[in-house]
Amino acid sequence: MSAKVEPFNPGRLQAVGARPPLGEYLRDLWGSRHFIMYDAKVRLAVSQDHTFLGKAWIILNPILLGLTFFVVFGLLLRTGRGVDNFLAFLLIGLIMFQYSSRSVVSVSKSMYSGKALVRGFMFPRAALTLSIVMKDAMTQVYALLAMIVMVLVIPPHETPSLTWLLVIPVFLLQTLFNWGLGMLLAPAVNKVPDVANLLSFFMRLWMYSSGIFYDPSRFIEDPRILAIFHFNPLYQVLSISRELIMDGTVPGWASWSVLIGASVILAIAGMIVFWLNEESYADER
Repeated sequence: MSAKVEPFNPGRLQAVGARPPLGEYLRDLWGSRHFIMYDAKVRLAVSQDHTFLGKAWIILNPILLGLTFFVVFGLLLRTGRGVDNFLAFLLIGLIMFQYSSRSVVSVSKSMYSGKALVRGFMFPRAALTLSIVMKDAMTQVYALLAMIVMVLVIPPHETPSLTWLLVIPVFLLQTLFNWGLGMLLAPAVNKVPDVANLLSFFMRLWMYSSGIFYDPSRFIEDPRILAIFHFNPLYQVLSISRELIMDGTVPGWASWSVLIGASVILAIAGMIVFWLNEESYADER
């Protein structure tokens, strides 16, 4: 008895590289988790192979950058007047902000810089953005450890407390924020690479307006301007981290809600926008 042959149905055909439904896309992304971790580890392993000191620069970079800004803004410009431990204040702000600055730009450029991989293989493109975020997160772990050591050993010393453990959820929320914002910007950078250059300038402006070198409440009295700082997610990353480490207290719910809300909303919006543009990333034009 011959097998029954179903009639040809053109409606069932799907173009190679076509965008799958969002649910299927997320399942494929989860299925790529082993590739994501492997790729992130490889990226981290080769990130400093071209230098003599190698991975030591992962720790030396934030230390030297922090000391440089301390000399300029702490000793010369004295923007830290009124802050008991300005070096710790500056190091926490700089190391935490640089994580977002570095990661957001890297993720936003992932589709443009990875065109060879994107065009050569079929996989959910968000896996590439996630591997870059994971690599940046692993790099940041080293920077955070260096930061903790410095605030412990450089006078005036900070006293460890259980509140320091809450830096972990801050770090995780910041990572989610970086990934979401990077994915949101990736389609624009892929279509117009010049956007990446503009983004670098924007991140620098964001850095100076996030209170890295100063405490806004000591220089600004207008409540409307202070409200802008309050609703700046990266300012909250810095402010919460400083309060946890330097003051040994847990910030109020108002601060946490800004960071949680921004991270979750950007992650969802970034994933949807990135998924909607999935078919454009392998475009040969």
